[in-house]
Amino acid sequence: MLRFFRSLRQRLLTENKFGKYLLYAVGEVLLIVVGILIAFYLDNINAEKQAKELETELLSGLKSNLVNNIKILERTLESESQYLSYNQLILDYLDHQKPYNEELESAFGVYFWTVSTNPVTGGYEFLKSKGIDLITDDSLRNRISFIFENEFSILKNENEVWSNNLQQNISYPYHVKHFRRYFAADSNNVELERAKPFDYSGLLEDEEFKSINTEIISNRKWNINSLEKLIGEIEGLIIQIDAELKK
Repeated sequence: MLRFFRSLRQRLLTENKFGKYLLYAVGEVLLIVVGILIAFYLDNINAEKQAKELETELLSGLKSNLVNNIKILERTLESESQYLSYNQLILDYLDHQKPYNEELESAFGVYFWTVSTNPVTGGYEFLKSKGIDLITDDSLRNRISFIFENEFSILKNENEVWSNNLQQNISYPYHVKHFRRYFAADSNNVELERAKPFDYSGLLEDEEFKSINTEIISNRKWNINSLEKLIGEIEGLIIQIDAELKK
C-alpha cells in the first residue's frame, strides 16, 4: 500500500500535475490525521474499559468489606444488648430495694464490660491507594467516604474511648473494691464468670454505684442506637453498590 502511494505521488510530480498532486497531498495528510484520531479513539476506549474493570473490582472489594462489617456490628449489637439487660437487672434491684438473689451474680460479673468493634477497611484503603475518584458516581463516592471516614471513626474512636475511659478509670476500680469475682464449674467458659458484692445491703444505698450503673446504661443505649443506624446505612450502601455493578 505504501509503495502504491509513493508510486502515485512520483508519477504526478513527473507529469507536472501539480493540482492533482496538491489534492493528493491534502488527502494523504487527512488520511494520517484520521488514522491518528482513530488510534486515540481506540486507546480511549481501551483506557475506559480498563478503568471500568478496576472500578468494578474496587466496588466488589468494598461490598465484601461491608458485608463482613454488618456481621461484626451485629455481633457487637448482640453483646451490647445482652450486657444492657444485666445493667437493667441491677438497676431494677437497686431502685426497688429487692432482696439479694443469685441471678444478680451473672450481672455483677459483667456489668462493666465494654465491647470493641474493629470494622474491616482493607477494601477502602486499597481504593484510596488507587484513587477514590475511580468511583465515577459522585453520590456513591461520597457515601462510601462518609461511612468509612466518618461513621466508622465515630463508632471506633468516640464511643470506644468514652466507654474504655469509664471502665478503666471508674467502673472497674470501683468493681475490684466492692466485688469478689468467682467462676462457675466450667472455669474455661468466660460467659459463666460471676461476682458477688462484699456488702449487698450497703450496695443498695450506694449512690456512687447507682450512678456508675446508669452511666453505663446510657452509654450502651447510645451505642446500640448507633449500631442499628450504621447497619441500616451500610445496607443502603450495599444496595447502591449492587446497582452500580449492574450498569
